[in-house]
Amino acid sequence: MAQTTSLAFFNNKGGVGKTTLSCNMAAQLAEKAALSILYVDCDPQCNATQLLLDDDTWEGLYSNKQKSTNATLLSVFKNIRVGDSTIVTDFPVVRSSRFDIDVLPGHPNLSTLEDTFSSSWIEFKAGQIGAARRSLWAQYLVQAADYDLVIFDLGPSLGALNRTVLLGCSAFVTPTAADLFSLYAVDNIGDWMKGWLREYRRAVADIDEKEPGVAEEWDIRDTPLIGSGYVGYTVQQYVSRSSRGGLRPVKAYDRYKKQIPARVKALADFTPPELDLDLGIVPNMFAMVPLAQGVHAPITRLTQADGLRGAQIGQQRKYSAQLHAIAERLMENLGLS
Repeated sequence: MAQTTSLAFFNNKGGVGKTTLSCNMAAQLAEKAALSILYVDCDPQCNATQLLLDDDTWEGLYSNKQKSTNATLLSVFKNIRVGDSTIVTDFPVVRSSRFDIDVLPGHPNLSTLEDTFSSSWIEFKAGQIGAARRSLWAQYLVQAADYDLVIFDLGPSLGALNRTVLLGCSAFVTPTAADLFSLYAVDNIGDWMKGWLREYRRAVADIDEKEPGVAEEWDIRDTPLIGSGYVGYTVQQYVSRSSRGGLRPVKAYDRYKKQIPARVKALADFTPPELDLDLGIVPNMFAMVPLAQGVHAPITRLTQADGLRGAQIGQQRKYSAQLHAIAERLMENLGLS
């Protein structure tokens, strides 16, 4: 079986359209590249799960507490939650028929694992192999997944859970908005990753010194793939304002948008050579977003039967073209074209 590509959509700033983008890109990549895709919802808010799965399905998943534990991503951590270091690789998936992908649903209790993974990181740095394995759970999940591509949606946090997901991914994208706090967020991601990647390398070196061969046995690499896995950013489109009967750009948007390429250099250490990191502008799709959420469908596949009306039909064609273009650039940067 060919090696599975894994991709995280990540920004520690919320409100940048990350979940909407990642779900729509999953549908695009499944269609355009004919990829089998597993979407893993690692955000305790579970917004992606609610978008990807119809009401009856996700309500059925969470109506019973025990069932939700066994039928979601939380089931992967059954052994880790009782002190072991091995994930459950026979994990449940649910088909999203409108998006044409499989989903490993999220769970609100994922946030309770922050302390576990924080402690594991400290123990990993002290040379404990079991803690290293817990910290690399996402890598082992990807290796067990019989898919072309595994997509992880992460919550807006620089926490321990998100660190473990990134450690297991081969690539990541940062959806951004053209505002001051998005610029800070990109800086923060760069500093945060540089810090824990240094700690990771030292920890693996210590394990190799103490127990030669053990790191290789558990496929613990000297440097994780994410160390050269930054494949680009998107910018959320601004909302235009009316001016004398026409539309004018918001000045602040233009000012901050121009700064993003320079600020992205904070992530240059994690970028493969010669990539165009600007994946494109994500259109502001206004009322089409809640419409898509209501029928659990990608923007590009909405129909009149879903409630698409009047001018929305033309708008959808325009939005679809923009999303197609982003998907093309993303596929090229991932080496999937």
